[in-house]
Order: sequence, then structure tokens, then C-alpha cells
Amino acid sequence: MSVSRWKAWLGAGLLATAQLSSGYALDLSSKDSVDAITSTVSSLASNPPRLALKLTPEGLKKQLEDPEFITSLVTGVESLVKGLNTGRHRRRLTPTVKPLVPEDHRPSAALRKRLDVGGVEIPSFDEWFQIDIDHLGPSAVSTAGTGSDGKEAPPALSGLTLELIHRLNNLDSVASVHALQQGPPPAVNPNDDPRSGNQGYLNAAPQGINARYAWTVGGGDGANVGVVDMEQGWNLNHEDLRSANITLISGRNRDYPDHGTAVLGQMLMADNQIGGVGIIPAAKGRVISQSRPDGTYNTAATILDACNNMPAGDILLLEAQEFDPVGGQYYWPVSVADANHDAIRVCTGKGIVVVEAACNGGNDLDAYRNLAGNRIFNRAFPNEYRESGAIMVGAASSAVPHVRLGYSNHGSRVDVYGWGENIDTTFTNADGTANNLYTTGFSGTSGASPIIVGAAAAVQGIAQARLGRKLTPARVRTILTTSGTASSNPGSDRIGVLPNLRAIIDGGHIRV
Repeated sequence: MSVSRWKAWLGAGLLATAQLSSGYALDLSSKDSVDAITSTVSSLASNPPRLALKLTPEGLKKQLEDPEFITSLVTGVESLVKGLNTGRHRRRLTPTVKPLVPEDHRPSAALRKRLDVGGVEIPSFDEWFQIDIDHLGPSAVSTAGTGSDGKEAPPALSGLTLELIHRLNNLDSVASVHALQQGPPPAVNPNDDPRSGNQGYLNAAPQGINARYAWTVGGGDGANVGVVDMEQGWNLNHEDLRSANITLISGRNRDYPDHGTAVLGQMLMADNQIGGVGIIPAAKGRVISQSRPDGTYNTAATILDACNNMPAGDILLLEAQEFDPVGGQYYWPVSVADANHDAIRVCTGKGIVVVEAACNGGNDLDAYRNLAGNRIFNRAFPNEYRESGAIMVGAASSAVPHVRLGYSNHGSRVDVYGWGENIDTTFTNADGTANNLYTTGFSGTSGASPIIVGAAAAVQGIAQARLGRKLTPARVRTILTTSGTASSNPGSDRIGVLPNLRAIIDGGHIRV
């Protein structure tokens, strides 16, 4: 969905899926309520409900003693989810349970011990399970109707799926639960913004990150640095990407290849007199897909699989969004889901730099409360805030002074920003078969995040050249937020700064 299409519905009331600030209040007590929800959702029979569920230690013990324990939890909740047994929804839940993360993707005991610094527990993922549920009536994912101008609304979890999440979350044996449902990457439309300069994000501050200056310094072109883009599809045969020899780590390369191709171009377009040039053309690029080899969609397992195939100091880009487990709305950072947050912690603990899109919901992250009522994105509440170590990226205007774009999520958790409009990069058609297309208007936090990856990779390349080793994720995040270009109104924008590579390099910030 394009940025222009969802601006209209942003702020409009969405039936049965509004975020809840104090408990869950969707009324499914009558057949009329169920029919009302059914009439507003799209039937997506190919997208059955799939949940990620984390057991408490006591719950895990019960599951190990009785492999049917989780099944009994789900079927027991069925009787409480009114409407499942009324009218044409008179069916029983038929859950299938398996581990959320394959055993060979989970962090080993030895690794967890090595990463356990300062008493911070590194998750094992032994307590996480995937639940596939058939016959839940309305689809697990729906559109939420239309905005006041008749434009399509974003995807949202159906009322019954959301009800099931909240009911399960209230059980003593359940520590966390959220949906595993596919959605589009951070929204973008290559045709909705006029061109305002060819790759101005490469230029000197305050306009861009000053990548052109970084190229004059050894390692500043990303040499000896690896970057991995996590999303769902790419055209790796594009004329301006082919020579980069970008490879697929795992998963299915099949969805939204136009999006992935644009992201890769910003970072890795070759210096070959064709098209443009990437921020870090000398870096080694790879990709990994959330569409797993078995056909499921699993962000946490994908993140961990990427980590297992990356050395410390390399950079993982999370070009994805998530459904909020509280209200079922889309366009939230992937770390809103507990399993994804834990997977990111494992990555940053291993020394991998993680760049996470703040995403395009226009939400104030500081105000968000999770299912436990905690303000997990608000740094002003240290007892509730949770730190993954990732660098979170917002989106601002291309024009100076840079202003936060209305769709960008924002708050104290957002560390840095990049251009969110007028981005010149590679492109392809919806089938991913066109090898010579370009766009002048890539946008969203999708476009902002690769700019930050480029800045981070330039820093790591220079560190490798000067110091003989790469820097820690925490150090890279500190450097990128130092001496950057402030947005027009930092107090209200709350998207951090635009990194300034010349100030970072000349200021001597790349050091031990």
C-alpha cells in the first residue's frame, strides 16, 4: 500500500481492532456480533491463524510431561471465545503444535553462557511454540474496512484471532502470545513523490549522510563488511545489482520483489556507470526471507537463522513490520512481538549490528503498552522499557530542514532517521522479472533504514581498516547518534538524528 493511500485512514476508527489501553473489550457475546465482524473482513482462506506462544517455566514443564498440554490450552479457550460455535462457525479448533524456532537455529547453551553479561538472561527459545489453527471462522488477517475517503485500510488481525490471543495471554501457563501473520513490508509507492535530486541522501550534511566523503577514506565504501537484508523478495538479477553477487541465505524469494530490489539498490548498486551507486558498493550483500522453506512465515526464526550465518560486526537489516498483539493493528516495529525482540537480543549479543525500521503507522511509540501493560518502547520508564540493542530508524523529509513525515512511528526509542521520500534506487516489476527499472520516489521507513545501514557499514569498514576489527553494536549506535543532523523540531519529531559521516570520521569517533 502506498504512503498516500494510508494517510487518509490514519486516525480513523477501525471496527473491532482499535488498540486497547486498558484490557480487552471486544464483545463477541452474540451471533449478531460475530456476523458484524464477518461482514467487515476479507475471507483469506489461504491464511489460517498461526500463533507464537511462550510458556512459563511451569507451563514448559507441563508440556514436556504431556505433549498435548498446549493443545488442551487452546481447546479450553475455545469455549470462552463466544461465536466460534454459533451459526456457520460451529466448528472445533484443531491446533497443531510445533517448536517456533528449529533447534539448530536456537542459541546453544555455550553461546548463551558467553553472552550472559551482567546477569542479563539470553533466551533459549525452548519455551516458544508455533500453533497452527484451522477452522477459526473469519480469516486470521483482514482488512479493517475503508477510510473516510473510501481508500483501502491496512491489514489487521481479525476479531476472533485477537480474542484468542488475549484469552490465551490471560492463562497462568502462558508468558506471551502473538500472531505469526504475513503482511507487506513498510509501505512504499515509487510513483507518489516528485524527484528532488538524484541520490541526494549521499550528499554532504545537512542534506544527506555524506557518503561521498566516506568513500575517500579506506573502508568507507563498506569493504570487508557484510550486510543482510531480511524481508520477503528481491530481483537479484537487476542490471545494477547483478555484479554484487548477492546470495540468499534461506527462505523463499517470492513476495514484494520490487520492495526488496529498491532496498538493495540504496546500499549495493554497483559503481559501473549504470543507474546509480550504492552507499556501500564494496560491501558483501546477502538476503534472507521470512517466508521459510516450509512455506510458513516466521520472523523470529528468520532473525536467528541470519545470526547463525553472520560474523560479529556485520549488519542485519529488518525490513519488516508486525501486528500489534494488543489491538491487532499493523505497521509496528517487529520488536513489538516478544519472540522477535528476544531474537534481536541474541543477534546484538553476538556482536551483530541490527537496524530495525520504526515502521509506518504514525504511532507514538512512547505511549504504547504491551499485553503486560508495560511501556516497552519508552526510555523514560526504565523498569518497563526493554532494550534489544537494535538501531531503530524513523523517516523524515528529503528537504532541509528535515521534518518527520507523518506516517513515521516516533518516540524516545527511535535513534536515527533517514530520508523517507524521493529516494533514487533500483526497482523491478511485481513479478521481479524486470532487470532495468529504476525509481525516483522510493519512500517510507523502508527507504530510511537502508541509508542507516549504509552509514553503519561505512563506520564498520573504516574501523576494520584503521583498528583491525569491527565495533560492537552499542558502539556503532552511539557513533551514529553523535554529531548528526537534527530534525527540524527534535522535541516533537522524536526520530533522532541523521548520521553525518564526515563529522564522525573527522571527529575521531571511530575508535576503541
